[in-house]
Amino acid sequence: MSERDDCAGVALKQARLAAGLTQRELARRAGVHQPQVARLERGEDVQVSLLTRVAAPLGLVPGLVRLQAVDGSRDIVEANVDTWRVAWPQVDPQVFAILARLAQAGRHVEKAIERTAALHGMSGREVVVLGALRRSGPPYESTPTGLKHLLWLSLPGLKKRLDRLEALGMVTRASNPRDRRGLVVRLTPKGHAALEDLVTHPQAIVYRALLEMAPGDRSQLSASLRDLLVRLGSQQRA
Repeated sequence: MSERDDCAGVALKQARLAAGLTQRELARRAGVHQPQVARLERGEDVQVSLLTRVAAPLGLVPGLVRLQAVDGSRDIVEANVDTWRVAWPQVDPQVFAILARLAQAGRHVEKAIERTAALHGMSGREVVVLGALRRSGPPYESTPTGLKHLLWLSLPGLKKRLDRLEALGMVTRASNPRDRRGLVVRLTPKGHAALEDLVTHPQAIVYRALLEMAPGDRSQLSASLRDLLVRLGSQQRA
């Protein structure tokens, strides 16, 4: 056992206790077994991938953000700015801070969607299909080919999701009056209700947090993320 492993184990345990979770509950959220969490907290020699997986439900990013216990009023990213400045003095530490915050925000978004979708027996990937139909406007329908192009899915992959959604009563499929060889997928009232719940449910903390922001702050955040994604897209195509 190294001193660093021992410190990480102590910090992980403190973060778990601060979150009010048992080892078993944390293991379930991380998709691992309780003995693996116990080994981490004891500071035993374990894989970094396991540490990363268990730390994620606690909002910790090993390596990018130093493992430490947090509470709701403390910004763990800001607490690491000085460590980035020392480790990479040639780089603006806010670069690392943005990456860390994006990683944390991404996990919050994924968890919020999956948690609310599960209340309706769906996965987050299936919710994306419902959202595409909702965004198409009245009568909230599309052909499978249209959905395929919009969502960048293969037809077999899309069919699997549509089969599941139809079984749940979220969508219907009927013959296309403009092409009798094709189908039209339409959002049902139950599907509409599920999408509304996704945004308004008490567990939808990401949506609530964004709605509580001032409109100007939301617009500024959206514009900044748009510019970042445009830059990333341009560099990937270069």
